[in-house]
Amino acid sequence: IPVDFQRLLKQGDLSQNVYLEADDFVYMPAATSRDVYVMGAVYQPRAVAYSPGLTLAGAIANAGGKIQYAYLSHVAIVRGSLADPKIAIVDFNEILKGEATDIPLDPRDIVYVPLKPYRILSRYADLIMTTFVSSVAINEGARAAVKNAPPTTGILIPFGSTISVTPSATPVR
Repeated sequence: IPVDFQRLLKQGDLSQNVYLEADDFVYMPAATSRDVYVMGAVYQPRAVAYSPGLTLAGAIANAGGKIQYAYLSHVAIVRGSLADPKIAIVDFNEILKGEATDIPLDPRDIVYVPLKPYRILSRYADLIMTTFVSSVAINEGARAAVKNAPPTTGILIPFGSTISVTPSATPVR
């Protein structure tokens, strides 16, 4: 749920005062964060470090490039806040062929490469925002879990693997 803290804190808009529940995750991006987020049908969906001159092609290349069935004629660039995003749909095929100019990106843009076309822009926007927020929450949760993880002892056996453990006759010291 995006919250507009400017409206909450400066204008007193209580509609932005969201009550939290157990296990809720709150993400507040650093004000200095300048990354561009590349998601969807790319090999390594991730945050790409922004530098002046970064373009759509450069960001997708930094994420490992497109996967085989990426639908390149409907690549989305999302700019602005999560509460009021502006979305541009770009035909990336035209850029690859040199028929259109590559698009310069801004810090904190979100690039989404779909696997299929979307006909209703509002549903496409919801999909992009949900994917973005979910991936950030998962990544931040994983970082927090690893940072606070207890010292590891023993071995990790993935659930559902075919590995079985049989106690040895003498303990290993």
